[in-house]
Amino acid sequence: PAQFGQLIALTQLYLFNNRLTAVPTQLGDLTSLRELRLQNNQLTSLPPQIGRLSTLTLLYLHTNQLAAVPAEFGKLRALEHLLLMSNKLTSLPTELRQLQKLKRLCLHDNPALDLSPSVLGADPRKTQDGFASPQAIMDFYFSRRTEATRPLNEVKMILVGRGGAGKTSTVQALRGEPFHEGEDSTPGIALCDWKLVGCQGDPVTAHVWDFAGQVITHALHQFFFSERSVYVLVLTGRENSEREDAEYWLKLIYAFGKDEKGEGPPVIVVLNKWDVPGCRPRVDRGALRERYTFIRGFVETDCKTKKGIDDLEKALCSEVDQLPWVREPFPATWDAVRRALARGADKRPHLPYTDYRLLCAAHDVTEERLQDSLSDVLHNLGAALNYRNDPRLREATVLQPEWLTNHVYALMRHAETQEGMIRHADLHKVLSDEPNPAVHAYLIHLMERFEIAYAPRTGAVGLWLVPQALPDEQPEGAAAFATKSGATRLRYTYPALPEGLVARAIVRLHEFIEETDGKKQLWASGAILTREGARALLRKEPQDRVVMITVTGLDRRTRQQLAGLCRAEMRDIHREIPGLDPTEETQVQTAWVETATLELDEEKGRMTGVSKKGVGTVVIDPARANDAYSEKPARTVEVWKPTVFISYSKNNVTQRKRLESELKILKNAGLLAGHWQDRMIDPGDKWDAKIQGELGGADVVIILVSSAALSTDYITEHEIPKALAREKAGEAVVVPLILEECRWDLTALTDLNAVPDKGKALNKWTRQADAWKTVSEGLERVFRRLMEEGKDRR
Repeated sequence: PAQFGQLIALTQLYLFNNRLTAVPTQLGDLTSLRELRLQNNQLTSLPPQIGRLSTLTLLYLHTNQLAAVPAEFGKLRALEHLLLMSNKLTSLPTELRQLQKLKRLCLHDNPALDLSPSVLGADPRKTQDGFASPQAIMDFYFSRRTEATRPLNEVKMILVGRGGAGKTSTVQALRGEPFHEGEDSTPGIALCDWKLVGCQGDPVTAHVWDFAGQVITHALHQFFFSERSVYVLVLTGRENSEREDAEYWLKLIYAFGKDEKGEGPPVIVVLNKWDVPGCRPRVDRGALRERYTFIRGFVETDCKTKKGIDDLEKALCSEVDQLPWVREPFPATWDAVRRALARGADKRPHLPYTDYRLLCAAHDVTEERLQDSLSDVLHNLGAALNYRNDPRLREATVLQPEWLTNHVYALMRHAETQEGMIRHADLHKVLSDEPNPAVHAYLIHLMERFEIAYAPRTGAVGLWLVPQALPDEQPEGAAAFATKSGATRLRYTYPALPEGLVARAIVRLHEFIEETDGKKQLWASGAILTREGARALLRKEPQDRVVMITVTGLDRRTRQQLAGLCRAEMRDIHREIPGLDPTEETQVQTAWVETATLELDEEKGRMTGVSKKGVGTVVIDPARANDAYSEKPARTVEVWKPTVFISYSKNNVTQRKRLESELKILKNAGLLAGHWQDRMIDPGDKWDAKIQGELGGADVVIILVSSAALSTDYITEHEIPKALAREKAGEAVVVPLILEECRWDLTALTDLNAVPDKGKALNKWTRQADAWKTVSEGLERVFRRLMEEGKDRR
């Protein structure tokens, strides 16, 4: 009612989740109002009188039907939070720039504003981290309206499918090139541009990525899939595998190409070799479209006879015409940065992200959010790759696509011919067009960061292993795990099991790989792991789209530690690729039960019903089942646990990763809340402020001591002094971890108790497993003491 205007002392008004189509103008009389929540209604407009709410700090208007907001919003000078997601906004008033106190501006799901996720930052409905600066959002939005722009008119088009399906021939046919019988297989990714002239308006340039179909290459493909791309899935019936191929590729496309709303990218399915006897692909088109709603259509083609090629081009143009981001405004300054990247004076194939920022600033793109948005556009177009949002690639280097793909695929194929090995002596032959040894080292480093290769700890120098390129035959001992009684069994079932996923897990856990008679127990699809007497079989079972982990050992605690570590690493991988959506199950009394059910039942304090063949439903204690992977305190949030900060040199990344494995085990034991190291810095964060903030809040600081660390200025001048100051004030415990013999005894660390032992550095132990056991036991004592003392210890 209009009488609401008389509530002049009201400070909070919550009217969300109703069916309001308007609010009275008298709302402007509530001059004491500090919070106004009108989200989830049907508002189509707002009265300008709202601008009189001079004390308003919070205004929630998301999920309505607003096409505009009044210019009077600029008078809300106290406003700090303005949420306008999921409306129908077509423009923003310039007066919004007057809101100098605004801390949060959320404009997600307003397509007509043409604002990409990288500009908008995190959606508050999904997370409370990573909000974009309101000023950066407005700078970007209004700069595009004052700066000279042109429509982008570009799109990335990705072709995938089985080797021999005819992807390359399809591209050639679309470009009007002659058909070549027996076309050679694509070695990795073939890149080219193709002009779509049949689109509405100006022609659109398609940046075409033709992906190799060979299995060895699939592990890398996923790193080049991206949002805002059009996918072409090419199927053929030559090997009667078109149904399985369709399911496999469509699920991978969804996993790696879905957008921030969880919607799959547009896909056109090409049924190729239609005129070739015995090769016509047969699929249930209706069932596929029902399961994969992002399929836009099916086209029957034959590249030799040119059947369906015009229809395919029309289908692509029709799809491109419906994609608003294909013609989004592209500022002239952005175009200048792009040209500089493509034809820069130094023509560097890879550029540190800090240098990329300097390049942007030199071309008048100075706001970091705008620089990040441009980098996302270029990455999605395939014009300049960057992985600043990938937790494995925090260096966020900007890369030339052809340079990266050609060389990394060459190394993968070489490893396949060498039983999984890459030797330093062979790099000059494999990378013959790159004579610079520093570039060789960079490419190998990138493969390590992609988690497709690692340096085995065999004492050999200049040797790397690519697990996926290993022979397929498993060792004899693997079969014995199936009959082990009392084993802990964990199973992951995937809608589509990506090639390389198990290889990634092996790379992460490679220091635990068992060695028998001098030979590591691993193969292309699995490995046998060991730790303190417990053993684990990690194996892919592709016929069932399953990864199976079986852990054995007489000692319950060591079996639990290894099982918990394996599960933690798999869960980390799944968090990094959320589209995989696996089902995680553990075996309980011969039945498979989802671990999510067991964890929820334990949290709710109820028993779990399990279906057993021939018996029916039996009731089990979920806590006992969960104990196979972690101790109960680890699952109890009410218990205070310490946090850890890791200080290390970039030269000691291998040891840092090994330490993190031990910390995960201790976390599963309920002894710490978590750990932090600088690879966890999010893109766009101020690294110095972030490091100092995490260091200032940690309960335990572990310093990896080596010659490299002691010669790193930031460690010796910033991290160690601050850690020691907090130790002296009783705010934290500092633990030096001595990696190698060095003059750490001459530093201020000398008075502290170190691990594994003051008299014996980590690398001097005959058995590294024994050294790490000593480290883990020492840290466990520290964590237990802190928990006994409690958080308010002094």
